[in-house]
Amino acid sequence: MTDMPRNVIYAQAGGVSAVINASAAGVIEMARRHPEKFGTIYAAVNGVVGVLEESLINVSALSEDVLDRLKTQPGAAFQACRFDLDGLEENPAQYERVLAVFKHYDIGYFFYNGGNGSMVTAQKVADYCSSKGHPVTCIGVAKTIDNDLALSHCSPGFGSAAKYLATSLLEATLDLYSMHNTSTRFFCLEAMGRNVGWLALSGGLIKTIMPDVPLMILPAERALDRQRFLDRVESLIEEKGYCVCVVSEGLRDEQGQYVSIENVEHTHNHDYTQLGGVANTLAHLVADTLGYKTHFAVPDYLQRSASHMVSQTDWEMAYRAGKASVQAALDGRHGVLPVIEVIGHNPLVWRYRNVDLLEVGDLEKCVPDEFLTDDGMDITQAAMDYLQPLIKGERPIPYDQGLPAIRPLEFSTEPKALTPYKVVK
Repeated sequence: MTDMPRNVIYAQAGGVSAVINASAAGVIEMARRHPEKFGTIYAAVNGVVGVLEESLINVSALSEDVLDRLKTQPGAAFQACRFDLDGLEENPAQYERVLAVFKHYDIGYFFYNGGNGSMVTAQKVADYCSSKGHPVTCIGVAKTIDNDLALSHCSPGFGSAAKYLATSLLEATLDLYSMHNTSTRFFCLEAMGRNVGWLALSGGLIKTIMPDVPLMILPAERALDRQRFLDRVESLIEEKGYCVCVVSEGLRDEQGQYVSIENVEHTHNHDYTQLGGVANTLAHLVADTLGYKTHFAVPDYLQRSASHMVSQTDWEMAYRAGKASVQAALDGRHGVLPVIEVIGHNPLVWRYRNVDLLEVGDLEKCVPDEFLTDDGMDITQAAMDYLQPLIKGERPIPYDQGLPAIRPLEFSTEPKALTPYKVVK
């Protein structure tokens, strides 16, 4: 490695969150403070796809106004991809292309903002470049609303999605309560999360406002027993007059099959299962079997893009995730991901510590047994104690003519200098 400043690429990957751009701002601001270490700072358009296609934005001189807008902007300001590099033996051309781009732009630092799978991609890039005589410091930037990032107390992005879901469920519950005598008796809300049930658990937070709410939580970690589910619904409706339910999109039956699949996307590398529709399935099951009027809702993208419902705690975690990744590079670390470590409770006190990228890349953090009641259909006080601090605080955003001022940010990419390259997805 040289003592001269080397250039930086930051990229966003996977499903986005309401606070992912706060992490981007953290990376950019922190790197700009250390010109002795970092040269030009680029953002890749569409994650690692932008690296391959040489679609890069020079963000070194972003104005303070744009950085402030980044901090409240939902979605991925630089676009995020669902794309993983193939294996080196299967597709060496991908790696050769990454190396060519990194060499041309003198990239010495690669910050990849994503979840578990993205960390594996980041490490592959760094390992290959280093093996070819072009060392690249590779640092992960934690992000996922699913909260399945192992070794971390929680994942930046989760707290805001949990806040949105719990708020929406609370409001819908009051709607249901006001109408249940002559109308709908069962309402089901579907939460993202794939194979983990953290977001579904967040629905239990409404018990802080309505302690006696007739609520069911169906996390992905527990198989659906249809008869026990129907018996519980009927019991709650007989007792309270209505029932609300939050279900994980990745709920499986007792044979291990997903209760509902929306679509299977075929790519050249693998099939991606798009989950969805389980709330609809359960609502129809209740209506057809028990005869009650039912409704359901699928927040889908809404739960991960609600910039008006960001948790201040979660925002701080996301912003500091970006800064912590740059600090890791300043400290001479490589191949690490800064994760959240709690060092105090009441109030929650936390810091970032570094773990190896490959150590976390293949792990999945599931809801622990102690967070679920014995029947697997409600959450315990331990779960409430874990969730509540993560949704604390509100982050104000600017409004324009009654709507959030979050129009898309527009950037110009650098002129391309290398042979054109098109990613096959």
